[in-house]
Amino acid sequence: MDAYYAQAEQKLLNIPEDQPVCARQWNSLIAINYPARDAGIKRGMLSEEAIKLCPNVMLPHVETFKVIDGKMVFSTLKDKYIQHNQYEEKVSLRYYRQESKLIFATIKRFCNCVEKGGTDEGYIQISEKELENIETQQFYGHLMKELPDEYQLTEQDYLLMRASLLCQNIRDAIYTETKYKCSAGISFNKMLAKLASATNKPNKQTIILECMLPECISNISIKKIRGFGGKVQETLLESGLKTVGQAQSLSIYELQSLFGDKAQYIYDKLRGYDDEIVKKEVDLKNKSILSLKNIKKTSSREVIIQSLELIIHDITMRVTDYYEDSNLVPSVLVIHYHNVEKGSHQKSEPIYLTLPIESFRLTIEERVHSILNQIQDNELFPLIHIGISCRYFKPMIQGIQNPITMFFKKTLEQQEYEKQAKLAEMQEKIISPDDYYSCQICGQEIMKKDKEAHDDFHIAENLDKEMNPKKRKYKSQQQQQQQNNSNQQSNVNSKSKSKQKGLTSILQFLKKQ
Repeated sequence: MDAYYAQAEQKLLNIPEDQPVCARQWNSLIAINYPARDAGIKRGMLSEEAIKLCPNVMLPHVETFKVIDGKMVFSTLKDKYIQHNQYEEKVSLRYYRQESKLIFATIKRFCNCVEKGGTDEGYIQISEKELENIETQQFYGHLMKELPDEYQLTEQDYLLMRASLLCQNIRDAIYTETKYKCSAGISFNKMLAKLASATNKPNKQTIILECMLPECISNISIKKIRGFGGKVQETLLESGLKTVGQAQSLSIYELQSLFGDKAQYIYDKLRGYDDEIVKKEVDLKNKSILSLKNIKKTSSREVIIQSLELIIHDITMRVTDYYEDSNLVPSVLVIHYHNVEKGSHQKSEPIYLTLPIESFRLTIEERVHSILNQIQDNELFPLIHIGISCRYFKPMIQGIQNPITMFFKKTLEQQEYEKQAKLAEMQEKIISPDDYYSCQICGQEIMKKDKEAHDDFHIAENLDKEMNPKKRKYKSQQQQQQQNNSNQQSNVNSKSKSKQKGLTSILQFLKKQ
C-alpha cells in the first residue's frame, strides 16, 4: 500500500487526495502521503517541523483508547486534531487492521495463494490456472529495464505478461471497492517482486524479467535485499559494499571466505535468484500478537500496572478477534520489559483460554500478574517500556468451564506437558546420541540441526560483549569462569561418577514410564 496509514486517515476523514496528510502518533509523524513528501516532510519528524515546511499539512492522530471503569473508551473523530496524553492513553491500530481485511478479501477473490506480509503488504503466488482467462500481448506496468529490439520473449516472460494484467485488475478492484491505492512488483520470485514494488511508487507496478538480471538490481542498496539482515548485511557493509552491484563483484570463493556455507545462497541472491516460497497458511509456531507501550523512565510498579492495564485490554481485543477468525488461541503468554541498565528481557508462562470469550481478559490479566510477581525489582527497574505477546496458537481445549475444575485442569495439563517434554528429551539422548554435539563455548548439549542458530547466538553475544563489556552479566560470567578454572581439577574425578549416576536415573525413569 502507498503510505497506508495516511491513506486510511484520508478515507476516514474524507480528505482530498492532493491534500498533504501525515498520520500522527503523539507528536511524531508515522506515515506521510506523497503530497506531504513533495513538501519535504519525512517519517519521524515532529509535528512542529512538518508545519514549518508545509503550513497547510493536516496531521490527524491515530486512534487511541483509555480504560475507564474497566472498559475501553476509544477516541472519536473530534479528537483527531487535539493533543493526546501518551501516559493515560494507548494507540490502537484496529481501524487499520479492519481496512486491511477488506483489501486482502478483495485480493483473495482473484487468487488462492496469498501470504500476508503485514497490515499493508502481501505476496501473491499466481497459478497458471488463474491465468487461463487472461489474454494480452503487452506488459502492464513499467519494465525494470528496456528490452533489446531483437530479444525473443520466453515462456516465462509471457506468463509474467499475463500476470501483469491480472495484477492491474487486482489493483483496480482494490481502488474501486476500498478507495486505496497500491504499488506492485511482478517477477518470478518473492525477492524480486518485493524489490520491484518499491521502484515506481506511488500507484504503479513494475516488472522484472529474468533476462534483465543481474544488471537491473545492481543499483539497489544491500539493505533492501530480503533475507540480508544481521551478519550478512553487516559484513558486506563493513567491506565497503553498499549496493548489490558492488557486492556482485565478489567471486564465490571470496564469499566463502566471508560466509562459509552460506556463500552460494548469497551469491545467488545478489544475482536475483531466490527460492523462498509464498506461504498461504500461517505458521502457527511463529504466530505472535504483540502489544507494547513506552513509559517515561520509572521505578514504580504502580506506573507499570497502569500501563499493563491498557496493554491487557488491547491484546485481549486482538486475541479475541483472531480467535473469531481462526478458532485458535495462544498457548504461551510473554511479558517483555526493557531495563535502562540491563537491556531487554522477557519472561513467559503457559496460558489456557476457554469460553466464554468474556473470560479472556481476566485469564490474560491473571497470567500477566503471575509473571510480573516473579520479576524482581532489580531486574525490572529502571524501566522505559513494557509489553505483552501471545504466542503458539492452537485449537482451544474444550471442557467444563467451572473455575475450580479449570484450576486443576491447568495444573494437570502443565504437569503432563513437562513430563512428556522431559521424557522425549531423555529418549532422544539415549536412542540417538549422535544427533547431539557439545558446544565448546557454553558446554551445553545441542541438537546438530540447531547448530547454526546456536552459533549465531554466540556471535551476537560476543558482539554485544565487545560493545558493552561493563554489563553486569558479562562481569558475572568472567567471575564464574575464574571460579570454574580454579575448581576444574577437583571436578575431573567426580564428573565421570555424576555422569554414570545420571544415566542410571534416566534408565530407571524410562522403565517406570
